[in-house]
Amino acid sequence: MTYTYAQFKAGPPTRIMAALGPGFLKALKSADSYMEFTETIIRLNDAPNGHFTKAARRYAEVCSPGERELLKGILLLTDFAHVADEISQGNAYTYMTPASGIFREALAACVMNA
Repeated sequence: MTYTYAQFKAGPPTRIMAALGPGFLKALKSADSYMEFTETIIRLNDAPNGHFTKAARRYAEVCSPGERELLKGILLLTDFAHVADEISQGNAYTYMTPASGIFREALAACVMNA
C-alpha cells in the first residue's frame, strides 16, 4: 500500500513539524506532494541561514525515540540526511526500531520518497 502525501501530512509528521516551528508546519500542510514539501523546506532552510536544520537539531535533543526516528526520516526526505547522521552520531539509519505503528509508516514514506 502506498502512503500518500495526504496521509503523510495528516499523520505524525504534523507533530514533528509543529514542534520545529509554525513556518515548517505550514510548509507541510500547504504542500501537495513530497517533492513540493522538500523544495519548500530547502527554501526555508536557506532563507534564514539554516533555520530548519537548527530547529531539527534542537528538537532531536528533547523528542521521544520514535519521534527522533521520524525526524531523521524527514531530514532524509528533505535532503538533509547529513543532519540526521549528525544527530545520531553516525548511525542515522541503523537503529530505526523505536518507530512503530503510524510513525513507522511515515518513516517508510520518507525513505521511499527521498
